[in-house]
Parts: sequence; structure tokens; C-alpha cells
Amino acid sequence: HRAARATRGACDATKRCTGIGARRAAVRARASSIDDVPPEDVALIVELLDSENGEELKEKVDLIAKNGLLTSGVVEAARVIVEANKEAGQEADVVELLTDVYETLKYKFEETAALVMKGALNFAQELMKYFTAEDLEEGSGTNVALAKVQLMMREEFEREGGVSKAMLAKYLDEVLPVMDQQDARIQEQLMESMDTEAAAKVVQIMMQRTKERMQIEFLRDTASRM
Repeated sequence: HRAARATRGACDATKRCTGIGARRAAVRARASSIDDVPPEDVALIVELLDSENGEELKEKVDLIAKNGLLTSGVVEAARVIVEANKEAGQEADVVELLTDVYETLKYKFEETAALVMKGALNFAQELMKYFTAEDLEEGSGTNVALAKVQLMMREEFEREGGVSKAMLAKYLDEVLPVMDQQDARIQEQLMESMDTEAAAKVVQIMMQRTKERMQIEFLRDTASRM
């Protein structure tokens, strides 16, 4: 549904872009007066207002994302600018165009973030195939498997378009609290189970998850140190 809204917003922008240029200065002035909006974000959003039609708006947003300039700060700046223009009584077509810009930025940011997160997940899962919790007990100074994993990580971080160390560390750091919640539910099942065989299976699951946690913590800490 969000994709449909973003596409529809971009199409609607086609009808509103014509003749909007004369009022961009007012938008810029009002946005520049907002303390929470950095000047560079204002400039970026005003540049998007120069789009001749919805397709050009989408292309510009795609380029911004490709160049790594689309951040949560830019999306938030667009939202703040929309609200400021609404409160100031700006003309409806200007507010609607700004809303189109905000919705298009927001959708692209969420889409890009999901792809980056998926890339980090896939890379982490791949790395975990090459070492075990037992390798960690031996220590990274002498273990061949850990040395290989560290080399794979370094190569990935240096590769153009590869997973960044910051994203991998952030993703893995967010995974651990989720595992805590899941472990708590599993332990509840263990305490409630009266079946010896079922309880034994739960214990095995918990042991495996403990090993996976050790692997995840190693990858996160290694990425953070690199």
C-alpha cells in the first residue's frame, strides 16, 4: 500500500509542479527559519521541488538514495517542512507538492533501509557458516576459522556497494534484544512442559541459541572494532 501511495503521490506531483517555481523562495525561507532543519536538507528538498513532473521527482530521489544522501534526517526535515507550511497557511498546491516530496522520500528511505538490512542479514548468516562457538573458546589469536571470517568481513567492508561495518554492527546489535525476548518465551515453555522428551528438545534449542548468540556477539564486536 505504501508503494501505491508513493507512486500515486509522484503522479499527482506532475499536475502540481507546473507553475510552482515562483513560490519555492517562500518555501525555502520558511524552512530555513526552522532550527531543526539543517540548511543542506533544506537545499535538497527545494531542489526536489524543481522537478518538472512526478517521474523526474522519483528519479531525483532514486539518485539521492544511490549517492548515499538519503538519510532519516532528510526524511524528517521534509516532514517538518510540510508541517511548517501547513501551519503558516501556505497555498494548498504547495503543501500537497511538499507532501508528495515527503512521501516519496519516506518510501524510498524505507525501501533502501529494508534492502540494506537484508544484505546485512544474509552476510551475517554466511559468516556464521565458517566458525563455531567452539572456535571462539579457542580464541581469535590462533584460530584459523576466525581469521578467515575476519578477512571476509574486511573484504566485504572495503568492497564498493558491500555491507558496511556500521550497518552490520547496528543490525546485529538489534538482533540480540529480539533473541532475549524469544529466549524468555522458550524458557516459559520449558517450565510449563510436563513432557520429559519435549523438555529435552527445548534444552537443546536453548543450547544452540546460546552458541548462535556467541557468534552474533563476536561478529558485532569485530565489526565495531574494524
